Amino acid sequence: MTGSRISERIRALREARGLSQRALAEAAGISAAALSQIESGQTSPSVATLEKLADGLGLAVASFFLDEGRRSDVEIFSLDDRPGVRLGGRCRLVPLAAQWLNSPFEPLLVRLEPGGELSEQPFGIGGETEYVWVRRGRAVFEYGGETHELNETQSVYYDPRKAHNWRNPFEGPCELLMVHGR
Repeated sequence: MTGSRISERIRALREARGLSQRALAEAAGISAAALSQIESGQTSPSVATLEKLADGLGLAVASFFLDEGRRSDVEIFSLDDRPGVRLGGRCRLVPLAAQWLNSPFEPLLVRLEPGGELSEQPFGIGGETEYVWVRRGRAVFEYGGETHELNETQSVYYDPRKAHNWRNPFEGPCELLMVHGR
């Protein structure tokens, strides 16, 4: 999926809810100028910004990437069939939930290239709990002014409303399975 497609999707979802750019920006906790730049395709949003926009719209992050499919009680898919998008910060995001699924949690696969990060600075989002499992490689987790190094197969639960960030300062890529509550 291209950055312009994400920009168009964000604008369409905002307009479908009857929100102005300023109203969504306030609900998401970002500046109206940043939202304008994202919607016009001048800049690509970080994972942190996508999470904030999804929270502001009351949707899953997957809503920005997946077209609404056939409704079913069971959804089976291959990771290879899911659209992924490259975001700023040397990061690739793959949504693992359908946008229409009314679930109290949302799984995402995040691939951080060497030197990659979710956001340029620590951020907080809605929801009371987030779980992250290091599927491959190693990552640095910043939380509450402390830095934690997590290795492959380690995991952590935390409150995502507090400032946090994920970085990969290592030589190899890192994959994180993130599951956040809505």
